[in-house]
Amino acid sequence: MELRIESETAPLEAVVLHSPGAEIEAMTPTSARELLYNDIVPLTIVRRDHGEFKRVLSQVATVYELRDLARSALEDSTLRTGFCAEIAAEDALIAEDLLRRSPEEIVAAVVEGIPLRRDSLQAFLSDHTYARPPLPNLYFMRDSAAVLRSGYVTGAMAHPVRAPESLLLSLALKSLVRPDTPHLFAGSARAREGALLEGGDLLVLDRNTLLVGLSSRTNAAAIDLLVQALIDRFQEPITTIAVPLSRERHAIHLDMLFTMIDRDCALLYGPDMVGENPLPVVTMQSDPARAPVFTRHPSLLRCLESLGRKMETVLCGGRDTVRGQREQWLSGTNALALAPGKIVVYDCNEATLEELNRAGFSVYSSQEIPGDRDATGVLTGAGRVAITIPGAELARGGGGPRCMSLPLRRRTGSTASLA
Repeated sequence: MELRIESETAPLEAVVLHSPGAEIEAMTPTSARELLYNDIVPLTIVRRDHGEFKRVLSQVATVYELRDLARSALEDSTLRTGFCAEIAAEDALIAEDLLRRSPEEIVAAVVEGIPLRRDSLQAFLSDHTYARPPLPNLYFMRDSAAVLRSGYVTGAMAHPVRAPESLLLSLALKSLVRPDTPHLFAGSARAREGALLEGGDLLVLDRNTLLVGLSSRTNAAAIDLLVQALIDRFQEPITTIAVPLSRERHAIHLDMLFTMIDRDCALLYGPDMVGENPLPVVTMQSDPARAPVFTRHPSLLRCLESLGRKMETVLCGGRDTVRGQREQWLSGTNALALAPGKIVVYDCNEATLEELNRAGFSVYSSQEIPGDRDATGVLTGAGRVAITIPGAELARGGGGPRCMSLPLRRRTGSTASLA
């Protein structure tokens, strides 16, 4: 497959998902915080609601499952040996144990956790259950990978407990993309150098404009490396808009504060973007022939306007500050665009849905979309549409529809919808 992402909203053609499984139930109230959850979540409901998300995406795009891609890649003995060694992290016994397993069993072990062997006094007395913990965050696919233009990025994860996700995504994509596909940023190696990068902080505004969040999960060192890789590969100027985020817990990634929902329309969190003290930003104009040029701007919206993109805005939670905070916490800003003006959002954020409706989005429950290929024409017809999926339990994991998806291809040169 040829990768192609040059926009946040162009019609979606192919996407990778991970359907939650047994790794969710490996969490306990004691281990949840270590695995970056605020609480345990019920697998039955999370699986059902994620299945509804997958069903909606299947109406308009080819949907790949991460497990299937990884399993296919592991049929290659060279990839299998290298992957097992990386996952084992220099533990020869774990590597040998994995190599004795089938590709399907290797994927299951990595995703669902590798139990700690009680074969020494230290291990016997350990409070840990796993030698390699399960990956309950894995269904938030966007954190550990992203596609930019015709290349891809794998995350340099800020929390070591999530590092295997990046390795798994790197493996999975090898089974799908062409051998000459550029791996623009290999996070597993970069993280050891102190460069941190997660996909929720990367938004592709157009072919040559990248919007990035500098957060607790992504740092400027990583962005410098990524931009240089893009310049070296494509030999074209690139404008990078860097938004230094606060270190508050609500601002995990940029896409928890700002997502594109139409060509020049954004769903955003008011206090950080348009309030009395919006986050200031910096543009970096990079060119193969000269040193970068930096400019400061008082806000993201003012910056975009200076670049010729006057943005229509929809406020998460509306103008009610309490509802805004609550709905942002439940991923109210984290929309996934299926096409310009066609988005998927959580149904629990009612004030945000009211704001979307005021902005011209007709709101439909996913239950109103039948099981066949968009027979109603809701997703491919004219007009703005917001499809809601059940999200109260999914959001407790810390992300929304954009977080849960890894788009591989969007149609270029299109001003139409999915039709």
